Amino acid sequence: MFNFWPQDPIGKRLNELKDLLLRYGKQEIRDPLTALLKWTAYGLIGLVFVTAGIGYLALGSLRLLQAEIGFFSERFSFIPYLMIFSFLLLAAFITFRSIRNG
Repeated sequence: MFNFWPQDPIGKRLNELKDLLLRYGKQEIRDPLTALLKWTAYGLIGLVFVTAGIGYLALGSLRLLQAEIGFFSERFSFIPYLMIFSFLLLAAFITFRSIRNG
């Protein structure tokens, strides 16, 4: 309908400059943010699966110790809990140490 940009060379240059700045903004701002959000989502999904796996592994190990080893039956029934808890603390310490050093 209405063309606010004159058809002279200056108007065309300003229009090209506007298009160039819009493309540059999309390239340097939107595309990296989209990639960052994608990798963050993958990381969070991985975190959920690894945490669930470690939890199931700890629970299964606890039940294995309680069911198969008769030494932990009555008087020393708290020892499997301490063993699994210390294993999880050791794994958390190693993980945090490797994150901090890496």
